[in-house]
Amino acid sequence: MNPISKITLVLFSAMILFSTLSWGTNNEEFSRDFARAHALRNSKDIKGLESMVKEIQKTWSQKDRRKYGYLMVNTLNSWASACKRSDKKPPMNVIHQYATQVLSTYDPNKADDISIETEFDLVSILHEQYEYSKVKHTDDEWISTRREGAERWFHAWRRLENAIDKDWDPNDIPTENVDLPEGVTGFPGMPPELIKDPALRAEYEQAIKKNREKTEIRNEQLNLRNTKNRYRRIVEKYLISTYSIPPYANEELSKYVNEYIAEEKTRSRILDTVKKNIEAQAEKAPKEPVREPPPNSTQR
Repeated sequence: MNPISKITLVLFSAMILFSTLSWGTNNEEFSRDFARAHALRNSKDIKGLESMVKEIQKTWSQKDRRKYGYLMVNTLNSWASACKRSDKKPPMNVIHQYATQVLSTYDPNKADDISIETEFDLVSILHEQYEYSKVKHTDDEWISTRREGAERWFHAWRRLENAIDKDWDPNDIPTENVDLPEGVTGFPGMPPELIKDPALRAEYEQAIKKNREKTEIRNEQLNLRNTKNRYRRIVEKYLISTYSIPPYANEELSKYVNEYIAEEKTRSRILDTVKKNIEAQAEKAPKEPVREPPPNSTQR
């Protein structure tokens, strides 16, 4: 997939995410900034997007960490896309600096910090476009860059796995309209205020609350599983591609895979594929010519 297609895919994913998020209240300022980034991208306003990134960092990082993360991903990708549409090279070094800064301020003790989806999207900005050549990297630089990428992917992966409830039942679907308590006349889903009896009204309100909580849990668990399906192959491709490039680090890869990846089939597939790639490269490597021993100086 070419860079433009990848940027478009990330933007499309962000748009889907934005459309399905439930904020509780309609945040007009957030909606306006989210839409403004798309408008600037469509008009190829590179300077406007650069200014907007600085604005988001200054204001939203202090106001709402979770929304700050979503807006930064959306605006950084819009900035890169606008450059591509203008046939200009995106300032990826600067874009990477902003993405790194968002990740560096993540605090696991804050419930409203950047979401798991945002963390994956930020790591994608930093590490999905990886290139390697002897001209661009020394061996030590490549080892460090590869390890940094793996650790970032696995940090997000661990958050994801910890958030997924293995016991959640996808077949336990919330009702569209909560049934009325026994003895109440009316229709399912009607406003609680229409029930005159305080005890029955409280029972109905509690049932509505439980149904709402079930809906929120369902949306969260479905979203987490969609995120896992979306990034599973991306993370696997990163590991296989980068660890198949010398200098090899099979022990390091094995340590990461065994620590972070729960599925045995996935662990084996990654390690076996890297091993086969390394063996194939060894077979293609030019053989050292067999050199005849130097003639004995005593021989005539």
